[in-house]
Amino acid sequence: MRNELRVALVTPEAAPLAKSGELAEFCAALPRYLTSLGLKISLIMPRYSTPQIASLDAAVVFPEISIPLNGERAKASVLRAEQRGYNVYFIDSPKYFLRENIYGPSTGNYLDNDERFVFFSRAVLEFLRQSGLSLDVIHCHNWPTALIPVFLQSHYREDPGLKSVATVLTLHNTAYQGEFPAESLALTELNWDFFSPRHLSLNGKFNFLQAGALYADLVNTVSSTYEKELLSKKNRTGLSGVLRKRRKAFMSVRNGIDRNAWDPEKDPYIAANFGPGRTDGKAKCKQDLISVIGLATSAEMPLVAFVSHLSRHKGAAILAQSLEAIVNLGAGVVICGQGEERYQKEFQAAARRFPGRVVLRFESNPVLMHKIMAGADILLIPSLTEPSGLNQFAAFRYGAVPVVRATGGLKEAVRAYNPRTGSGNGFVFRDYSTEALSRAVRQAADCYTGNPVHWRKLMEEGMRQKFSWEDTARGYAELYQRALEFKRGG
Repeated sequence: MRNELRVALVTPEAAPLAKSGELAEFCAALPRYLTSLGLKISLIMPRYSTPQIASLDAAVVFPEISIPLNGERAKASVLRAEQRGYNVYFIDSPKYFLRENIYGPSTGNYLDNDERFVFFSRAVLEFLRQSGLSLDVIHCHNWPTALIPVFLQSHYREDPGLKSVATVLTLHNTAYQGEFPAESLALTELNWDFFSPRHLSLNGKFNFLQAGALYADLVNTVSSTYEKELLSKKNRTGLSGVLRKRRKAFMSVRNGIDRNAWDPEKDPYIAANFGPGRTDGKAKCKQDLISVIGLATSAEMPLVAFVSHLSRHKGAAILAQSLEAIVNLGAGVVICGQGEERYQKEFQAAARRFPGRVVLRFESNPVLMHKIMAGADILLIPSLTEPSGLNQFAAFRYGAVPVVRATGGLKEAVRAYNPRTGSGNGFVFRDYSTEALSRAVRQAADCYTGNPVHWRKLMEEGMRQKFSWEDTARGYAELYQRALEFKRGG
């Protein structure tokens, strides 16, 4: 394998610079681990108005570039900030990115997201065309960057600096596909021959993710289980037909956990350090979390946490309807995350009904997230869909036993507890329903309070799990090499 591969990672978000979900954590870890393998990495993202981006020492490298958009010319500038081992390039356009949120407020998406991310994709390619950065691979993430492979095979097909560049598109979550009215095609300056089910349209709409899945040299997703789900004829995301047609160019690379960022034996954010074989510090972390968030619950009863984007796909709908049953078990509940306004309101109503028993934090605070993982006994991941999930990996390391729905990467990582033998590493339910979730939490709570020997065994088993980012990075390095072989007709 060529370790000197030169790769541009193009993403709409990367932690801690701008984050809405797990994609940001992924794009924070991947460049660091790829760099450690010897690859030459550049990360490209929009310049949002976050304090984290504003605080960087970023230098302007292109004061102005001209972006073709809807028959006119838009303007952008490009800034560069040095990270350890790689550069981050920011596409700057106040019109499109000087906003409070990445995709939109809790009430819904920005109405011009089609224009924003067509602009971003063209701006990335114009920057690369003019910058002289010599690349082997462009690695795109999710629907906001999925048009880059399309543009490379159309507008930039004969560009001497870009025509040999291979593309990889990672489908982190196909629940969000970038679906827009047919009229949005005009933004791309592609002709209407592209607007067909064989190219850019799906169910009469301009579908960014389908476009990328058709035109990228390789497409991958983030767990083998999710790969199988997407290829299944039962899949209802609309992409299964396209992915089956591209079966030889579709594969999976399993996500991992950044063990430098998530290490309870060294974590500076938690009240006491602990690890496999020495879990006494976990009790101190639980007491600290109870104090910090103001839970009115006994340390002897289970502390249940939900740390996620507040959406139906993450299970917020069935969790909201299960809270009374969970509280009636004697558990304390902490809910941490941002997302859709309707779920915020439902959780707020529950917090008023159960003061001190249900505590809410509608924020994305890394210190608090570490404290929750270290202090919680049970982590809920009741997702409708979950391509990979990252929280279960952190939960394992921090001795928070996961309760998950059997879907995607959760099904792959979490083995159901056997009450006869004590084997397993978590609790698993199948139906996306309030009853199934409540039953699984009751089983976990009964084990916690009634069988401490089995509970400790579950914790220890989880803490010994290895889902290393080193393996994930090696998987992507191999994927890039395969993409180049595909590009060259291999």
